[in-house]
Amino acid sequence: MAKKSIEQRQKEIVVAKVNGAAILTGQVEDGLQSMLDPYRDSKGKVRLPQQEQYGAREYVIDNLIKRELLFQAGKKKGITHTPEELETVMNDMLKEYGSETQFKYALSLKGRTIEQYREQMKYDIVVNKMAADIVRDKKKEVTKEEARRYYDEHPEEMTGAEVRHLQHVMIKVDRYAPEAVVKKARKKLEQVAADPKKFAEIVEKGPEAGEEIKGVDAGFVARGSIHPLLDSVAGRLAEGKISRVIKTEEGFHLLLVKKILPADIPRPYAYIESDLIHKLYEQRSVAILDAEIEKLRAKADIVIMDKMAANKREQEDSLSE
Repeated sequence: MAKKSIEQRQKEIVVAKVNGAAILTGQVEDGLQSMLDPYRDSKGKVRLPQQEQYGAREYVIDNLIKRELLFQAGKKKGITHTPEELETVMNDMLKEYGSETQFKYALSLKGRTIEQYREQMKYDIVVNKMAADIVRDKKKEVTKEEARRYYDEHPEEMTGAEVRHLQHVMIKVDRYAPEAVVKKARKKLEQVAADPKKFAEIVEKGPEAGEEIKGVDAGFVARGSIHPLLDSVAGRLAEGKISRVIKTEEGFHLLLVKKILPADIPRPYAYIESDLIHKLYEQRSVAILDAEIEKLRAKADIVIMDKMAANKREQEDSLSE
């Protein structure tokens, strides 16, 4: 049996135990990487105050403890993964990376194998199914009256970056299509651009319409969240105006900006009602889940051996006094 490297042994250091089940340093490092990656500069250095980095480490450990509590509760209840569920998850990941070879390579850079990833997915499926089981039938629908009251009581939450309500019409054209086909497709969208009523009819039919030209009401869209070319045009469009025909690798497009909501100005309630209702509904799910996890925590034997973040924070606090 090959000897484990120092790095491998370090990743297997136990940072906490939940009813005897170990949580390892490697798991904490994986969680931290996901949290801190957005704060890394071009040289890989995390540009975040030390106190916040310590807080992130404690948060990751606590989240791993919560997931282990859910996993153990799920196993006790007989919840498990099915081969079909695991196959779906693995296939989705392989599609994202393009091939199994690319996926294995990406995992190897993190010191993991595809077998280890598969085992993690089995674990995650049980955790997610247990969480869903807890909140099932306990959530109440959020009424429009409740959403409106929340809107009125939390005006500071009703602002944000500029968003634009976009409607999108497109016709797909293969990038290698003959010039005659390309010209014909462009002319069709130019005709739609000149006829606002036709544009509206196409959008109304939706993306599932079995027609060559398809439309969709994309709702409010933030800058940078769509194709760069479409984003650039949408960012310059005035309200109520249909764009010029835009060509991308997928085909030809038209955009219409229905409404512009500027940054840092409270969103009109009518425009965010459905999103707000969804947000409050999800908050209820989290509250139900957190309450149940606290019950599991109260009955569990939890030992945290990792004191690094807490100790460093105490040291810094004492120096700043």
